[in-house]
Amino acid sequence: MQSPFSLTNGWAVYAMVYVANSYGTSQSVTYGSGAYIVTSPPSVPGTPVSINSGSNIVITWTVPSTGAPFLNYTVMIGTFYGTWATTTYCNGADATVMANLSCTIP
Repeated sequence: MQSPFSLTNGWAVYAMVYVANSYGTSQSVTYGSGAYIVTSPPSVPGTPVSINSGSNIVITWTVPSTGAPFLNYTVMIGTFYGTWATTTYCNGADATVMANLSCTIP
């Protein structure tokens, strides 16, 4: 749904509410509390935790505290030597990965 007016980063948006019935329309209430338009990246997700589950490794993390709705996570697998890479087993855009905040590496 597109806004009926231009929303500017850092500006507050307020609301007034009226109600109508068969006898007429009410006066408006005073401005409600303003919500600020924030267009910034999400905060850092929680520190990932890796555990053994049989012959698999399960990586879990917690959701960032700000920045929702989230589009995807990028899960990087590292080695002791400092090499990092993505893996096809941790598709951070997959609905199950997004919902469970975890992935399993065989």
